[in-house]
Amino acid sequence: MSTALVTVDPARRSVVTFTANGDPWPTIGAWAQKHKFLPRAPQTGAVKLFQKGSGLWTAPMRAQFTQRGDQIEVQAWVHNPLIARIMALFILPPEMNLKSGGFRAVIPRNIARKAVNELLSEVGAELIA
Repeated sequence: MSTALVTVDPARRSVVTFTANGDPWPTIGAWAQKHKFLPRAPQTGAVKLFQKGSGLWTAPMRAQFTQRGDQIEVQAWVHNPLIARIMALFILPPEMNLKSGGFRAVIPRNIARKAVNELLSEVGAELIA
């Protein structure tokens, strides 16, 4: 993985930084629409957050894109709502990265990792393992 633009706990979020060639937002928007990631706040000029799922059947999957110059930072994670954490007896942390391995939240992590890796592959960035 590349160096993060913002300090992030790697156990909580997967972070990949890549150099954008031109305007990255149309590519990111098309990717989000294809994989049913819906926009969430914040949606400022340089920061865009997308979420797939509501947490009813699987934990919500989030991807945040931050642009600084020609650098784009992708932070991707599975958000575990409090009710899910209570039902799992707090085995689940509030946020989990998308890296493979372990049994906790394996289905939403696999779904999100596959979707995010498709975008990373398209832009020529390092994939999340």
